Amino acid sequence: MSKGKKALKVIGIIFGSLIALIIVVHIILNIVFGIQLRNKIAELKVQGMPMTIAEIVPLPVPDEENAALLYNKAFILMTTAEGGTPYIPNKERGTKNNVIKTITDVKSFSDISEWTDEQRNEIPQLINSRDMQYIYELLEEGSQKPKCNFNRNYEDGLGMRFPDLEYMRDTERLLCAKALLQAESGNTGKAFDTLIVGLKISNHLKDGLTLIEQLIRIACDGIIIECIESISDSKGISPEKANLIMNELSTHEGIEPFIKCMDGERLYGILVFEQISKGEISLRDMMGKIHGELQENALVFSLFNILYYRPIMKKDFAYYLTVLSKMQDNYNIPYYEYKNAQTIPFDQEWQQARQKFYIFTAALLPGLDRVRDLQERHQANIGVCRVGLALKLHKAKNGIYPEKLEGLAPEFLREIPTDPFSGKGLIYSRYIGGFKLYSLGPNMRDDYGTPRAKEQDAPANKDYDIVWESGS
Repeated sequence: MSKGKKALKVIGIIFGSLIALIIVVHIILNIVFGIQLRNKIAELKVQGMPMTIAEIVPLPVPDEENAALLYNKAFILMTTAEGGTPYIPNKERGTKNNVIKTITDVKSFSDISEWTDEQRNEIPQLINSRDMQYIYELLEEGSQKPKCNFNRNYEDGLGMRFPDLEYMRDTERLLCAKALLQAESGNTGKAFDTLIVGLKISNHLKDGLTLIEQLIRIACDGIIIECIESISDSKGISPEKANLIMNELSTHEGIEPFIKCMDGERLYGILVFEQISKGEISLRDMMGKIHGELQENALVFSLFNILYYRPIMKKDFAYYLTVLSKMQDNYNIPYYEYKNAQTIPFDQEWQQARQKFYIFTAALLPGLDRVRDLQERHQANIGVCRVGLALKLHKAKNGIYPEKLEGLAPEFLREIPTDPFSGKGLIYSRYIGGFKLYSLGPNMRDDYGTPRAKEQDAPANKDYDIVWESGS
């Protein structure tokens, strides 16, 4: 046998041995990591965590009790007519028609003085049109319904659609625009009634199983709260309306919706994991759907699917379940304690996932730590608004703001909300004709009542407080 043939034979043996070794390692890792994943799932089951969508999916709601049917009618009207493309429930988001675009394109939904002269002339006519009045009637009727179920197809995993969520936020903008015009014309009572409708609509998302639904809910609350505070300062507020709003806002508090939606996120992850495992979707498809575009190198992702993701995906998914479980547990710890005790911030958990090539975790995990900040900011925003309205009630009765917040309880508030960012009282000071009230904000430092910059005007500042400063 020639030296060349011998060399080829040796190379062939070495190559074959390497392939055999890779296959053996692949099988061993698949078994070991499969055991770890099964143990993690068993641990979660023992803890009573739901592990199938069927355990938490909302029950059907009778049509006569379901606000979603009325909201869908409104969304269809908001997307038909000139300039729009039709919204189809649970299928197509569509696009807003020209009337809705005009109303929702104003610079501010809390200060009518920031509207252009053209907008101030055109928008009142649009809002008083027959079609818009019907939309407002549908929204008000829907807000009075006890339940809201959009009948989402949670079992679709990555294929699940949320076409209604964009319009939930736009309905709040439409309601704020109407309330500002009502207040401007002297109908402040009606303006606050309109804003209460907005609060009830946003609270219909409270039972949503996904993170995106909860984030839209708190964004909707934020739009309405800002308008409430603005009209209260510029036009005043009656004790009746203040109490109605304070009572409604009290139903928007609580961490429970976010704890529940972590169950939804875990089950969403399980569905995606199963879809990839069964070959229904590829890793490349998952990354494309989550991040909005397909990854360019299809070959690299195909190799990952074959050589890497079959065994290590199981370890990756076990890590994802562990991180989500930790985050869910942390929701039971006050924010300030959680932040001070946190040894590894969740953004570092995400970086570690990337370093370990946990592609599944790295794709689904980003932003979860920021969600806690947003949730607590929402709590602070509600607390500041409720206390601010109680201060208005105190002044209406006594002609002056109280020296300390303790003067509000129990007559104007059953108890004074604490600052979720400190565990202590909100910071309050009064001056001639006004007050400044604020929460510390996510940095947990006193920035002396510096409000958060409006992102559309300037980059959002990181050092800010959650502030209501009233000059009246």
